[in-house]
Amino acid sequence: MEIRQVNSDCVDVFWNNVKNWIKRATDQSNGRHNLETTYEFLKKGNMDMFLIFDNNKLKAVYVTQKTIYPAKKVLSILFCGGSAVIKNVKKIERYFLNYAKKLDCSDLEIIGRRGWEKVIKNNKLKFKHTGSFYEVAT
Repeated sequence: MEIRQVNSDCVDVFWNNVKNWIKRATDQSNGRHNLETTYEFLKKGNMDMFLIFDNNKLKAVYVTQKTIYPAKKVLSILFCGGSAVIKNVKKIERYFLNYAKKLDCSDLEIIGRRGWEKVIKNNKLKFKHTGSFYEVAT
């Protein structure tokens, strides 16, 4: 398994191969993201795309964003999709922990569906909280 970061100038090279994986994740973002805004942020360099290869075959995609809170910087894993994710989650976890250190982030946060809690617990990550949301009528 190999993880490769995609330069923002090269997003288009891989976009057609990963956009359906990303769309499935953005569709579950509670309206925070969509495929088009994610593409725009990747192209501008506001988000980063990482590809997971297994035997030189593209198996998965991750999208991250450095989030700056008032008291700390955090690397946020916003989306992932594809296959070979769960079987390689320990290697992927180590990669992103090291990448977070490189970006001077104090934490790595993973935003996802509740089902990821099982994977997180199996890898000694701590599930700290989740959110509940109201829709505000305009």
